Amino acid sequence: MHKPAFKVAGYGIETNVAEGNYTKDIASFWSHYDGENLESNMYEILAPPRHGEVGLCVPAAESGNATYLLGVIVDDYSGVTDEMLTVEVPEAVYAVFTTPPVDTSKDEEQKDFAQVIKCTWKYIFEEWFKDSGYVYDEGKLDYEFYDERCHSRVDTVMEIYVPVRARL
Repeated sequence: MHKPAFKVAGYGIETNVAEGNYTKDIASFWSHYDGENLESNMYEILAPPRHGEVGLCVPAAESGNATYLLGVIVDDYSGVTDEMLTVEVPEAVYAVFTTPPVDTSKDEEQKDFAQVIKCTWKYIFEEWFKDSGYVYDEGKLDYEFYDERCHSRVDTVMEIYVPVRARL
């Protein structure tokens, strides 16, 4: 799927990918995000044109640091507050993956959903790329997209967008 560039605004953290604690940092951020009701705040403040959160990690050159942002797609950054972060996701061609459905209707911590997401990422990089005819486009950003299909349902899913280019 080809997607033009788009703007994302929301909440996030700085983390160090090189030290290996980034998965704990991001998990901790998600707990804070849920606990502080940042999702509701973000929708109220930014009033995005459509529902859906974008989760993405933006690497910083050479430092080993990265910014993890959970935000919404916006037309412009006019509503952004001081505690929010912004990222412009560049135009790219994506392979889009939908996670297998999982029942999160009775699982408040959504551990099964988190595991399915992790397994889908693993499948993409360890299996799918081998025979796909594509390579990962390192000059672009991959991201996760969460919409109404991932809110406490018996068939919870989300999408993973991975930038690709044809294998030479």
